[in-house]
Formats: sequence, structure tokens, C-alpha cells
Amino acid sequence: MSKVILLQKATRIEGNADIHIEIEAGRVKAARFMVQDFRGFEKLTHGKLVEAVPHIVSRICGLCCTAHQVAGLRAIEDALQVPVPQSVDRLRTIAVLGEWISSHALSYFFLTLPDMMGGTRGILDLMQEYPDVASDAFFLRQSGNRIVEIVGKRAVHSVAMGVGRFYIPPTAEDLEEIRRIATEVKETAGQMIDRLGQQSQDEQLVPFPAEHRVNFLTYDSRPGQQCFRALDRAGQVIKEFDPATFGDHISEMRVDWSLAKFPYLTDLGFPDGILFVGPLSRFLQEGGVRDDPELADQELTRQLGDPALFGLNRLDDCRLLEIFWAAKQILGHLNGVDLTQMDGGDVDLGSSGQGIGVVEAPRGVLVHNYTISRGTMERMRLLVATQFNNAYINLVLKDLAGRHVEGDSLSKEGEELVARCVRMFDPCLTCATH
Repeated sequence: MSKVILLQKATRIEGNADIHIEIEAGRVKAARFMVQDFRGFEKLTHGKLVEAVPHIVSRICGLCCTAHQVAGLRAIEDALQVPVPQSVDRLRTIAVLGEWISSHALSYFFLTLPDMMGGTRGILDLMQEYPDVASDAFFLRQSGNRIVEIVGKRAVHSVAMGVGRFYIPPTAEDLEEIRRIATEVKETAGQMIDRLGQQSQDEQLVPFPAEHRVNFLTYDSRPGQQCFRALDRAGQVIKEFDPATFGDHISEMRVDWSLAKFPYLTDLGFPDGILFVGPLSRFLQEGGVRDDPELADQELTRQLGDPALFGLNRLDDCRLLEIFWAAKQILGHLNGVDLTQMDGGDVDLGSSGQGIGVVEAPRGVLVHNYTISRGTMERMRLLVATQFNNAYINLVLKDLAGRHVEGDSLSKEGEELVARCVRMFDPCLTCATH
């Protein structure tokens, strides 16, 4: 005899999903993160002119619109061999990093931090009990949005970026405003890292399920090193491949109970090849947060480097560290922006080709793979961060539920931990069901 527990509508996440737990004879038989929305962006772009596609795909999600638009532009430019001035690419990267700051502030302070703050259950409670923390949270969120707005001329769904160029380039005054904002964000995030580091250390560890292999996937965008890397839990590279061969290395599985697909490494198969992307994966990659000299001595960074403390709950710590790191990266990119190089020259958008655009979005690796025929979209394949993490979310839910079974139900602590587990991943379900 089995009993089904349906925790409808996972809360404090972007989008709609149900958590389905099935218990039989005191054991968890199945745990499912059920995503049921369908939006069809891969199909509705078919036949559209390529210059319209980046603006269409930005509508996949209001939180990740800049990352989608930049990935779309890069896929078109790769397919049609469009030259992109370095300053144009730097400005796009600044906009994406602004989205990191905004998205991470939303996830960390508004969605998951209330779980850790003395029984607080929402941002309104956080504002009453910890008003200074709430004030900084709003500042960071607004700052990230403002950086995106300056570059894209809108905080949501940019109108300034085009194929190989900026239609509406920023001014020198705009760049100075971004510099001022990024400096303030870096300072505020540094103070928050000092203040909240102990809070994280005291938190109960949520371990990775020992019986499941997990492959941390990242994309290295540094000049001359553009490639995907799959890492193990120790940060050792187990696989490395070029973006052009992405389709040879990543497959997707479908199930009949969710519209979110399950990507995995083709040669390892499913489930050994399941993937984990996002802040925790990026922490393991060279050249990121872990290697930043200003963050290396921080307590949070040292904890993340300790295998005994490296658990799923450290996702939140990585988001906080990445707010600081993103602001610092923005300041570096600003030094390389030449406002006289905002136009790549004449572009032939009526040709054909296949291309891939990759962005490390706030939640992890985002891939746009386009086939273009005579200036119109013939085929689009999207792989987004929440899709990559989908399989592991389900496995972790089963593991957590299995450790908190009481008879034919879950303990109160188990129910809270299962709900919190989903929030830790910060799933973006409108992206996952594009």
C-alpha cells in the first residue's frame, strides 16, 4: 500500500511546479519535481527573421531576458560569421553580469535567506526583523537592474543590442554611472559576506546524495579558452569539449510526468551523466570566485573549499560571493570599452548557417543552438540551466525525503527541507519550459 503526498505549488520559485512524493512501506518509492507549463519558443521562432529572434527569446523569461538575448545574438553571429567588436562583447557581458547581481540578490535575500533567519518566512518578515539586511537586499537588486537598464535601455527586454552592434550605444556618462554602481555593489556585497559568513557556517549541511554521481558543468569564456568543462566533486576535469561539438556530447531524456527535459553527458548515459550547473559549479572552475585574491581569505570561500562543508546549501553562499565577483568583473570590463567601436560594419543577415551561443546565466550554462536558412530561423534548440539541473533536483528530493520518513508520511522538518531544497536550486521554470 502506498501513499502519495502532493505538495502542490513549490513556493518562492520562478514559475509553477508540484512536488510529488510517493511513500510505500515506510520508504520513498518516488520523488518528482513536476513541471507542467509549456510555452513552445523553439517552435514559434520557426520562419522568423533572424534579427527579430533575440528580442523574441528575451521574452522566455523576465528574470533571465538579457542572458537569453545575448545567447541568441551570439548564436546568430556564429552561424552567419558576423564580426563582433570586442567593446560590443564587453558591454553585453556587463549587462549579463548586472543580471547576475539582480537575480542573485532576489534568490539569496528574498527567496532563500528567510529560511535561515530565525524562523523568518518571507521578505516582509525579514524587513521587520532585519531591516538593514532588507535594505541592502533591495539596493543590490535595484543596482543590478539599473546596470542592465543603462546598457540595454530597458531593465527588462533590452532594445539597444543588435547583431554585431549596439543600436543605441551608451554614453561616457552612462559608463561612469555603471562604474559608480558597481563600486557600491562591491562594497555592500563585501560587507554582507563578512556579516553573513558565520550564519552560513552554523547552518545544517545538506549533503550531496552519496550514491549518485554528479558532473559539474561550466563554460569557460576566457579568451582563447572557450570550452565546456565537466568537473567531478573535487574540481578535477573529467571532460572538455568545444562549443561547436556540443550536440555530440549532450543528450536529453524526456518523461511523461514533466515538460522539463533531462540533459546528460551522452557517453556516460543516464543517470551517470546527469549534470549540475550554476554558482556551485562555477566555484570549482579556474579563474572564478575561488581564485579571486580579494575573496580567497573570506570565511565563506574557505568553507566552500572544505570537502566536509561542501553541500547543496552552499549554493546560497556562492550566489553572495558572485555578487561581489560580478561587480568586480564589471569594473574590469569597463576599462576595455571603446565607445567608438559599437558597430561591426555591414552585416549580411540573409545568408545561412548553423551556430551556437553560450552564456553563463545567473543560474548556470545557457545554450542557444540555431540553424538559419536564408535569413530566417529553420531550427532552434535551447538548453537552459534549470533543465541541466532538473535530473539532480529530482534525485536530491528523493534522497532528502528518504531521510525524513515518519510512517507513511514525512516529518514536518522533512517537508520544510524538501521545499527549501527546491528553492536552493533557484529553478527558473519559464526558462525550463521554453
